Order: sequence, then C-alpha cells, then structure tokens
Amino acid sequence: MPSEKRRIYWDAPVWLSYINGDEDRLPTLDALLADSASDKGGIQLYTSVVSQVEVAFAKTEQDNQALDHTKEQEIDKLWADRDAVKLVELYDAITQEARGFIRLAITRGWRLKPMDAIHLATAKAHSCEEFHTYDARLLKYSNNVGFPIVPPHTIQPRLFDTT
Repeated sequence: MPSEKRRIYWDAPVWLSYINGDEDRLPTLDALLADSASDKGGIQLYTSVVSQVEVAFAKTEQDNQALDHTKEQEIDKLWADRDAVKLVELYDAITQEARGFIRLAITRGWRLKPMDAIHLATAKAHSCEEFHTYDARLLKYSNNVGFPIVPPHTIQPRLFDTT
C-alpha cells in the first residue's frame, strides 16, 4: 500500500514568486509543483481559494500599470491542475480558526492580517505538515499553529526538464 503524500501548503507570496518568474526561487518551485503533480511524487500542494484573489496580477503588470492577458492565462493555469494543487474552499471552521489566530496574535503583541490568518487556518484544517511562505512575518507563528512555517525548499531542485 503506497504511503500518503506529505501535505504542503503554499501561501500567496509563493504563488506570486512563481508567476513573477523569480529566477532564484523558480527551480525549487518548479520541482515542488512537478512532485505534487506526479502520481509518484511525495508531496501534495494545498492552498486556499483566497490565493486566487491575492494572485491577481504579475509584477510586470503592476510596474507597467497595464494588464497582460497572457499573464492572466498563466495565473489561471496555476489553479487548473487539480492533481498538482488542491484548492481549499473557505468554510466556517476555517474562518473561526483564522479569527482565533488573529486573537492569539493580539496576546503576543503581534499583528496578523485576515488573509494570512485564513491561510494558516486552512493549512491546519487540512492537516498540512508544512507551510511554505516567503513572508518572514509569518515564520514566528510556527509554534502556535502545529506545523513548521518555512520558505519553500526541496532536497534537490530540478536542474533540467526530464520530459
């Protein structure tokens, strides 16, 4: 019987780095996406449907103050492969947990944005084993959510396309 894939959650900044083609980050992100899409891969990527709102445009579009239809198609393509990426709907249990994280932040003298709280709560609700983000402000929540919050990483980034 095959073992279950490790559940990895991607926060919106990870998706933005991917869509912006960040050269330093892309090899790792490509490797993780390929692993998640593969039947033989060891991980399954998760993200909240709110990522579809947060990843609305690429940096080039923002810089040029002009929208590019091809970039929008690239963004839509991110969410199309449901084998590679599990999109999680927002529901009451997640919103209640997210509110709890915001309230917890207050007791620590921290600030947690509602969308970030939704991402953390979604990862927790779906038993994710790791939360990937490039938002350094979220790293301090690792001890409070039950899973490590870290930048995306892989043992060996994919160096070339094997297809």
